[in-house]
Amino acid sequence: MLKYLVLVLFFCMSSVFAVDFYDIHAKGWHWYENPKEETKEVTQDPVERMNALKATIQRALDTAILSPTDQNVKNYIALQNAISNQSTIFANVWQKVLLGNPNLDYSLVHPTNNLAKQVDIDDKQQKEDLAIANLARGSGLFFFYKSTCPYCRKFAPILRDFATKHNIVVIPITMDGIALSEFPESKIDGGQAARFKVTVEPALFAVNPYTHIAYPISYGLISEEDLKQRILDISQNFMGGS
Repeated sequence: MLKYLVLVLFFCMSSVFAVDFYDIHAKGWHWYENPKEETKEVTQDPVERMNALKATIQRALDTAILSPTDQNVKNYIALQNAISNQSTIFANVWQKVLLGNPNLDYSLVHPTNNLAKQVDIDDKQQKEDLAIANLARGSGLFFFYKSTCPYCRKFAPILRDFATKHNIVVIPITMDGIALSEFPESKIDGGQAARFKVTVEPALFAVNPYTHIAYPISYGLISEEDLKQRILDISQNFMGGS
């Protein structure tokens, strides 16, 4: 986008030059004009300028490629150099505007440099740890699965290790009556899956034993990092977390 905005500026200058040079009729020896007279400025829609500039650049490039004479290549290089100069000017003004209007700086909200990114990652990690700790204190996890489900078998060790690490209670419920090795003491589904409207396995819910409110965390196979993010989202948006 920055490049195209610069191209508009360049075209503004080049288009004025073109109008002045080519639209003046041949005047022979009567080339002298009264200095008090001003050339009428020709206005043009910026979209038209942009389209014309794109065509000019493409034409110069195509000409240089198809007929790579010294002059054709020189013309294209000169055009690119002029655009690069305008890009530098525009970039400087862009930075000046951001310094005067920090609320417009996207990188302050979404860091792009490594140091700021690390601060953002650390902050997210702290929020996730707090959300998980709150979940462990006030809720448990209901894990619905089938022993024949390959995604359930893959997710089971992820969930077991996650729950052990964060001291979260997991109530595993087997929907086909066969327990997975990670959860040998699983409960056999006695209608819980229907009450939770489970239609996809594996399914994971956060359940508050005091309020009896359940929050769906995930359906299908997800990673531990995604699991942390889901718990954070639920904590912030549904469970009154901060």
